[in-house]
Amino acid sequence: MKLIKALGLAAAMSLSMVAQADIAIIVNLKNQNTYTGIDTDLVSRIYLGKANKFPDGSSAVPYNLAKGDDIRDRFTRSVLNKTPSQLHSYWSRQIFAGKKQPPRDVADAAAMKKAIAEDLNGIGYINSLDVDTSVAVLHTIKD
Repeated sequence: MKLIKALGLAAAMSLSMVAQADIAIIVNLKNQNTYTGIDTDLVSRIYLGKANKFPDGSSAVPYNLAKGDDIRDRFTRSVLNKTPSQLHSYWSRQIFAGKKQPPRDVADAAAMKKAIAEDLNGIGYINSLDVDTSVAVLHTIKD
């Protein structure tokens, strides 16, 4: 009986690991930076308001998934190296000081793809399983 429970638990854990896909950093299909690439450091700097340009010098306009979204939380932890509450505090201080504005929020992956497809300078992130032909993948975060 213990063996059956152990096997069931192992199977459940392996399924949960498979269901968690990578995070795709996406841009507009016409964005010239799809050929130059981008690294995690630049993505982090763009999302923290420390950089506002792509490698080719064009403006970068970041979009965030809604607060509480699992992919947003994973992105915040793995790319920005912050917890969601630390990120909220960071942006509260930046806004209060009048220095910067946070990325624009969108409701979900479908809204993110739509926003990026309509904004030549947009940059966003979604679950890699949600990627389709409406956007270009600039970078993938292995999570």
